[in-house]
Amino acid sequence: MGVAGGEVIVTALTHRGAIRPANEDAVVMGALTVASANMTSPVRCVLPVSEPVILAVADGIGGQAAGEIASEHAVHRMAEMGPRLNGPEEIAQLLSNIDEEIKDHALQHTEFSGMGTTVAGVLLNNDGNFWFNVGDSRTYRLEGRRLRQLSEDDSPALPPSEDGRPVTTNFITQSLGGSSGGSMVPHVGRDDAADPSAWLMCSDGLSDLVLPEEMERMIAEAGSDEAAVHALWQAAMEAGGKDNISILLARRV
Repeated sequence: MGVAGGEVIVTALTHRGAIRPANEDAVVMGALTVASANMTSPVRCVLPVSEPVILAVADGIGGQAAGEIASEHAVHRMAEMGPRLNGPEEIAQLLSNIDEEIKDHALQHTEFSGMGTTVAGVLLNNDGNFWFNVGDSRTYRLEGRRLRQLSEDDSPALPPSEDGRPVTTNFITQSLGGSSGGSMVPHVGRDDAADPSAWLMCSDGLSDLVLPEEMERMIAEAGSDEAAVHALWQAAMEAGGKDNISILLARRV
């Protein structure tokens, strides 16, 4: 069970990466949203958990403009509805609503056909902490020096390469909106770790290029969360920066 009230300290960065012409990622931190931004330094905010707080990253798909619209819509809706969410059923319902809204928008505007977005995040309230995701953006819990993945990747598992590094794919089996067949089923669960707790949320622009062990080392060796988030972004850029990069590091205190 979570602590009643308290605060969450969030450090965030979202950037287009080294190759993509625009940033189709977006992030939400309580009532705050950042979309289509190109940050080279993290921002830090302290949010009271006197009412439910939602924190998430969204990775737009469907090409420039369409992906940006989908991810921005998702974070705006989460910011709007976050304070009213109490548990897993309400999170799942909100994600289903966003899924339908994005699909409806694409139907009305044929140039946006196939637009969608991934999402991964946490909801913090007086009843505890809850994680959620759709797609391959990730939520990890930080346990001491270790990262434990809470989210469930909606992408095919591929055997590792000869050097042991994971093989990544741009294919995902579901998203909010998007053109994947079948109905969208979000992953939602309670994080049963005792507070104070910490989480790392990121788009695959980080997790595809930087191994969890490398992320763990950077977070442990950084002198602050701002330095940790900057180091993670820099590592993804040095590894090629082939996709947009969004990172949230949150600590409930």
